[in-house]
Amino acid sequence: MRPSRALVSPLIAVLLLAACRKEPAAPSEFKPPADGRLTEEQVQTYLDRAERMQPAEREWVTARVREARMAGVSAGIERKITDSRRQILRSLEERRRTLKDPAKQAEVDRQIAEVRRLLQGAPPEVPPVVRDNAELLARMEKEP
Repeated sequence: MRPSRALVSPLIAVLLLAACRKEPAAPSEFKPPADGRLTEEQVQTYLDRAERMQPAEREWVTARVREARMAGVSAGIERKITDSRRQILRSLEERRRTLKDPAKQAEVDRQIAEVRRLLQGAPPEVPPVVRDNAELLARMEKEP
Protein backbone atom coordinates (compact mmCIF):
# COMPACT_ATOMS: atom_id res chain seq x y z
CA MET A 1 0.00 0.00 0.00
CA ARG A 2 1.37 3.35 -1.03
CA PRO A 3 0.96 6.42 1.15
CA SER A 4 -1.41 8.89 -0.34
CA ARG A 5 -0.03 11.98 -1.97
CA ALA A 6 -2.11 14.10 0.36
CA LEU A 7 -0.15 12.75 3.33
CA VAL A 8 3.30 12.72 1.73
CA SER A 9 3.31 16.39 0.64
CA PRO A 10 2.66 17.84 4.12
CA LEU A 11 5.17 15.41 5.61
CA ILE A 12 7.84 16.53 3.16
CA ALA A 13 7.00 20.16 3.83
CA VAL A 14 7.37 19.67 7.58
CA LEU A 15 10.70 17.88 7.12
CA LEU A 16 11.97 20.60 4.79
CA LEU A 17 10.91 23.33 7.21
CA ALA A 18 12.62 21.56 10.09
CA ALA A 19 15.80 21.22 8.07
CA CYS A 20 15.75 24.89 7.03
CA ARG A 21 14.99 26.21 10.50
CA LYS A 22 17.64 28.68 11.52
CA GLU A 23 19.25 28.14 14.85
CA PRO A 24 19.83 31.36 16.74
CA ALA A 25 23.38 32.48 16.26
CA ALA A 26 25.52 32.06 19.31
CA PRO A 27 26.42 35.48 20.65
CA SER A 28 29.95 36.42 19.79
CA GLU A 29 32.28 36.65 22.73
CA PHE A 30 32.79 40.21 23.95
CA LYS A 31 36.27 41.62 23.48
CA PRO A 32 36.91 44.90 25.29
CA PRO A 33 38.35 47.63 23.09
CA ALA A 34 42.12 47.93 23.32
CA ASP A 35 41.88 51.63 24.20
CA GLY A 36 39.47 50.99 27.12
CA ARG A 37 37.00 53.66 25.99
CA LEU A 38 33.28 53.35 26.53
CA THR A 39 30.90 54.04 23.66
CA GLU A 40 27.76 56.15 23.95
CA GLU A 41 25.69 53.04 23.18
CA GLN A 42 27.32 51.09 26.02
CA VAL A 43 26.79 53.91 28.50
CA GLN A 44 23.17 54.42 27.42
CA THR A 45 22.46 50.70 27.69
CA TYR A 46 24.07 50.67 31.13
CA LEU A 47 22.11 53.73 32.29
CA ASP A 48 18.86 52.24 30.97
CA ARG A 49 19.65 49.05 32.91
CA ALA A 50 18.83 47.19 29.72
CA GLU A 51 19.73 43.54 29.50
CA ARG A 52 20.82 43.76 25.86
CA MET A 53 24.48 43.42 26.73
CA GLN A 54 26.25 40.12 27.03
CA PRO A 55 27.26 39.38 30.63
CA ALA A 56 30.98 39.84 29.85
CA GLU A 57 30.35 43.22 28.21
CA ARG A 58 28.07 44.32 31.03
CA GLU A 59 30.76 43.45 33.59
CA TRP A 60 33.38 45.35 31.60
CA VAL A 61 31.14 48.41 31.16
CA THR A 62 30.18 48.34 34.85
CA ALA A 63 33.85 48.29 35.83
CA ARG A 64 34.65 51.22 33.50
CA VAL A 65 31.66 53.22 34.83
CA ARG A 66 32.77 52.63 38.42
CA GLU A 67 36.33 53.61 37.52
CA ALA A 68 35.07 56.81 35.86
CA ARG A 69 32.85 57.69 38.82
CA MET A 70 35.69 57.12 41.28
CA ALA A 71 37.94 59.38 39.21
CA GLY A 72 35.30 62.10 39.40
CA VAL A 73 34.88 61.68 43.14
CA SER A 74 38.65 61.67 43.67
CA ALA A 75 39.07 64.83 41.61
CA GLY A 76 36.38 66.56 43.68
CA ILE A 77 38.04 65.53 46.92
CA GLU A 78 41.45 66.69 45.66
CA ARG A 79 39.96 70.11 44.77
CA LYS A 80 38.47 70.43 48.26
CA ILE A 81 41.74 69.43 49.91
CA THR A 82 43.69 71.92 47.80
CA ASP A 83 41.20 74.70 48.56
CA SER A 84 41.43 73.92 52.29
CA ARG A 85 45.22 73.98 52.21
CA ARG A 86 45.20 77.36 50.44
CA GLN A 87 42.84 78.71 53.06
CA ILE A 88 45.09 77.38 55.86
CA LEU A 89 48.12 78.93 54.16
CA ARG A 90 46.43 82.35 53.96
CA SER A 91 45.47 82.08 57.63
CA LEU A 92 49.00 81.11 58.69
CA GLU A 93 50.55 83.93 56.64
CA GLU A 94 48.17 86.42 58.22
CA ARG A 95 48.99 85.09 61.69
CA ARG A 96 52.72 85.25 60.93
CA ARG A 97 52.45 88.98 60.16
CA THR A 98 50.97 89.67 63.59
CA LEU A 99 53.48 87.69 65.67
CA LYS A 100 56.30 89.42 67.54
CA ASP A 101 57.84 86.45 69.37
CA PRO A 102 60.69 84.90 67.27
CA ALA A 103 59.96 81.37 68.59
CA LYS A 104 56.31 81.59 67.59
CA GLN A 105 57.31 83.11 64.23
CA ALA A 106 59.66 80.16 63.63
CA GLU A 107 56.90 77.66 64.46
CA VAL A 108 54.44 79.34 62.10
CA ASP A 109 57.17 79.51 59.43
CA ARG A 110 57.59 75.71 59.72
CA GLN A 111 53.81 75.26 59.37
CA ILE A 112 53.73 77.56 56.34
CA ALA A 113 56.57 75.61 54.73
CA GLU A 114 54.75 72.31 55.34
CA VAL A 115 51.49 73.57 53.83
CA ARG A 116 53.36 74.94 50.79
CA ARG A 117 55.08 71.57 50.37
CA LEU A 118 51.71 69.83 50.47
CA LEU A 119 50.31 72.25 47.91
CA GLN A 120 53.15 71.49 45.50
CA GLY A 121 52.42 67.76 45.59
CA ALA A 122 50.50 66.98 42.45
CA PRO A 123 47.39 64.84 42.80
CA PRO A 124 47.62 61.40 41.19
CA GLU A 125 47.39 61.58 37.42
CA VAL A 126 44.13 60.25 35.99
CA PRO A 127 44.75 58.30 32.79
CA PRO A 128 43.27 60.05 29.72
CA VAL A 129 40.98 57.11 28.93
CA VAL A 130 39.46 57.23 32.43
CA ARG A 131 39.05 61.00 32.16
CA ASP A 132 37.34 60.59 28.76
CA ASN A 133 35.02 57.88 30.11
CA ALA A 134 34.17 60.10 33.09
CA GLU A 135 33.32 63.02 30.80
CA LEU A 136 31.15 60.80 28.58
CA LEU A 137 29.34 59.36 31.59
CA ALA A 138 28.78 62.79 33.15
CA ARG A 139 27.43 64.18 29.87
CA MET A 140 25.07 61.25 29.32
CA GLU A 141 23.81 61.25 32.92
CA LYS A 142 22.81 64.92 32.50
CA GLU A 143 20.86 64.27 29.31
CA PRO A 144 17.12 63.73 29.82
